[in-house]
Parts: sequence; C-alpha cells; structure tokens
Amino acid sequence: MADPLEPAVDGARLLLPTPPFVGTKQLAAQYGCDIGIANDAGIGNVLVYTRTVDDLACKLGRRVSLLTAPLAPPVGIMPGDDGFAIWRNNPYVDRIVNAEEIDRAIMSVINRERDNMAHFGHMIENIAYYYGIRPRILRPSLYLTKDECAWALNALRDLPRPVICLHPHSNSGPLPGAPWHLDKWRSLIPRLEEGASLFEVRLHTLEDKSLGLTSFPTTLRQMFALVWASDLVVCFDSAIAHVATSFERPAIVLWDPTRKVTHEERCQRGFALAILSRWSYPQNTNVVLLGGHDDELVEIIVRHARERLGSLNA
Repeated sequence: MADPLEPAVDGARLLLPTPPFVGTKQLAAQYGCDIGIANDAGIGNVLVYTRTVDDLACKLGRRVSLLTAPLAPPVGIMPGDDGFAIWRNNPYVDRIVNAEEIDRAIMSVINRERDNMAHFGHMIENIAYYYGIRPRILRPSLYLTKDECAWALNALRDLPRPVICLHPHSNSGPLPGAPWHLDKWRSLIPRLEEGASLFEVRLHTLEDKSLGLTSFPTTLRQMFALVWASDLVVCFDSAIAHVATSFERPAIVLWDPTRKVTHEERCQRGFALAILSRWSYPQNTNVVLLGGHDDELVEIIVRHARERLGSLNA
C-alpha cells in the first residue's frame, strides 16, 4: 500500500483496496465504541462527522461512544487548546475513547480510511451512507453552553448590530499577490461597514493581514461562540464556514478554484470537479473567485450581505 504522504498517484491517498471504513469499524467495535473518527485533516474535516454522530445516536436510541484522538491538524488549532473541543457538550456523545492513550497505530488506520469511500454527495452524506443513515439536516452540529453564549454576546456588546464576522484566511485561499489575498478585502470591508459592525476571527499567531478590524485571541470553543453570536459570516472556504453552518448563521463563502484544484488533485486526480458538491453547503451563498471580475465580486458580496441581513443600508 502506498504511503499516504507520497506525491499524488491515483488511489494512493484516498481509495484503498479495502471496503470503506472496514478497519475503522473493527477498531471501534474492539474498544467498545460506536464510531471511529479521524483527527488529522483540519477542523472542518472533523465537523462533517458530527451529523452522523447525532443521527446515529437517534437511530440507536441511545448516546454513542467515539473512538478518536485530540485534533492534530496542520492548521486551525492553537497549542494547548482542547483537542476534543468539537465534541464538548454534545448531548448525543456518551464518552470519548482516546485512541492515542491505547495505541498510536489506531489513528493511522482511521485517518487513512477517512476518504476511502464513494464520493457521491456532500461529505456529510458520504460518511452517513456507510453507517446506514440519511442525514436529517445537511449541516454539522455544535453545542454551546449558556456561559459560552453569554461570553460571546458580552465580547461583541460594543459593536452596534448587525455584526458581521470576517475570516479572510484559508490554507486553500489566494496566495500573496492575488487580488483576494488582501487588496479586495480592503475594498470590501468599508463597503460592508456602511451598514454593519465588523470583527475578525483568526489564529493570532499565524494569521494577520493588518486589516484594522476588532479581533479577539480565542480558544476553539470561544471562536465557535463568536461565530454563533454573529449576524452574518463572510469567509473563505475554511473551518469557519462549517462552524457558521453548524449554527445556521447566514454565510457568504469565497472559493478559490485554482487553489482548491491544487489541493484536491494532490490527493486524487479527478476529485477537483467535485469540490463544491462535496464541501459547500447549499444554504450558504457560495462565491467562486473568477479572474478578471474581482471588482464585480465585491459588489456581489455586498449585495448578498444586504439581502441576507435585510437591515443594511441600501
């Protein structure tokens, strides 16, 4: 079997000769769990499992146990943060078995099998299919406490409503020098500020485009809460888009097709064509960055923001 870190070769990273999730299911059963969940590809990649966890609990008629390990993505989590932040306060989760405390080889199997399935729909649908489930709702799930919600509302209390959360960062976003890496955000921000307050969520040690926006150093759970407390989210395709969708917050999501193709094709040839069907949410406003139409896209985003909020100045 090819090493998953080798350069792209058809089937080397995604499609294995074994049935989908066969090793994952065997390991979960071995350690008394209902489902095994990958942990190594980023926050959004874990969030797409949350709907299956909730629906599986409803199908079984009881709370479920998870076999997984703390989040260990290359981006998206601060050192020392809660590695199980996504699962905290989920009423459908009975217990979490930390695979790293048993045998590190367990997560190697689960992570390797993460994408070894038919990619016939959205990732939430793809995962659910192999657990005999049709998702009740096409969105992830997150559960906040009353105190977390209160903290976020207090953090934003000095910003007049409506409040827009911006996240102009993504590991698959435009590179430095491209219009939407920085310049077009600088054009967009004052247009949005005509009828709303803005703040930015970002990793303070890694992401800083000096946009002059209010920003709070946060834990993952605090970031979730700030997105929940927002009226609208404008972001690149990133974990923030998944979080906003989890809370049913209106979201305008920007997609860089050139960069996404590079990422997808590195893993599996031909999968780039399915980017939007696998990773975007139809309830969001999904904006594809088209070369040569950057100024027009600024106007489109502003118009959609006004329509989504309904209270911005015309």
